[in-house]
Amino acid sequence: MYLEFFAGMHWFHTDVHKWSSEVKTKYLEDLNLLQYLVNIPLVAMVEEDNKKLAKFAEIIGMRVLDKMNLNNGKVGYVYARSL
Repeated sequence: MYLEFFAGMHWFHTDVHKWSSEVKTKYLEDLNLLQYLVNIPLVAMVEEDNKKLAKFAEIIGMRVLDKMNLNNGKVGYVYARSL
């Protein structure tokens, strides 16, 4: 997990190479700690056709905050998560 501060927001990035129930449990523990430490909503961009990433965002407690047109002509959804 890492954060990128851009446009006044903390954009959330993550790399998960192999997902399992054990990884999910530890991942959510770490994410909750990160969320507690930064104490502001984390945001992430998901393109409309990336259903796998959208499902992952929802599994970890993110919800759609905004919808926007991207420079590549696609629609993007801004997801946000806070404690």
